[in-house]
Amino acid sequence: MTEVLKRVLPWLVTTLVLAFIAVTTDLETAWATVRATNWITFIPAVIGVCVTVFLFDSWCLVKLFSRFVAPVTFREMLPLKGTSYFLNVINYNAAAAGIALFFRNKKGVPFLEALASMLWLNFVDIVSLAALVLIGMWVSPVELEPKLAFWVTAVCSGVLVILVGSCIYWNGRFDWFFFGRFRTWTIFASFAKATLADYAFFIGIRLAFVGTYVVSQAVSMPFFSLEAGLKELFLFVPLLTFVGTIPFTTIAGLGTVQVLMRSFYEPFTPTYPSMDQVHAHIDAYSTTTILAFVLVRIAIGAVFMRGVSMKIQESASPDPVRENPS
Repeated sequence: MTEVLKRVLPWLVTTLVLAFIAVTTDLETAWATVRATNWITFIPAVIGVCVTVFLFDSWCLVKLFSRFVAPVTFREMLPLKGTSYFLNVINYNAAAAGIALFFRNKKGVPFLEALASMLWLNFVDIVSLAALVLIGMWVSPVELEPKLAFWVTAVCSGVLVILVGSCIYWNGRFDWFFFGRFRTWTIFASFAKATLADYAFFIGIRLAFVGTYVVSQAVSMPFFSLEAGLKELFLFVPLLTFVGTIPFTTIAGLGTVQVLMRSFYEPFTPTYPSMDQVHAHIDAYSTTTILAFVLVRIAIGAVFMRGVSMKIQESASPDPVRENPS
């Protein structure tokens, strides 16, 4: 029952949110916004942004796996990351499992040990997003509504407190009561290996990686006559991405994040006589860009899918694992 709920709930929540958007938007204005877009330049821009993000993310994963799992080349990682784009649309766990299977079959790395590195990177990503949101609240000219600002500050600060507690536990060897048993669990192997220098390095490069999301929004918004500066996006994009990491709330970026966009991007729209039209303009932008980015990522994944599937399925004697520094 729990597994069924995990699979169904994200789709149910996303469907309900999309239904809310559909019945509360001005479809005529939304369609006019889509038609006014210069598709001849928009499509190449989306492709360029997606390819840049893909290459940067692949480079980050090369650094991650080479540090915590087994040496891997950029050439090996490109098809793995590309295929994960394809599988992510269906199921994130399937994408992570596919990468772990590659390392088990081709590098001789235990399955859970490979998964452990991705779990650690997910933690680093959440920490990076939380830090960037707090920095954005400080440098951005935008002031969030006081109650929202309080909760955003509290949650993001809480994430940073968890980071400190994690470092004390794993690096300072302080067990926090009965949690010492986690040290022997393979799924936490990368937490056990990570040094403070690792945290500094990977948080730094993942901050830069989230910066590519900010750039992607800055590139795509003018096509829909949305005028936002980088300082505003420096707050809103990490915050939207952070919300998108909450389990069960979104599928491929659709749903909850789009409702927040209505509020965040309202000041950047052209002047309209009604708020329904303002929301419709933003809905047209969010739906079109999210679907465009998803389709390009699927296309990237499709290019590599067949070759990676064959490699993952190869179970003949895996290559010997080259020594990896701890």
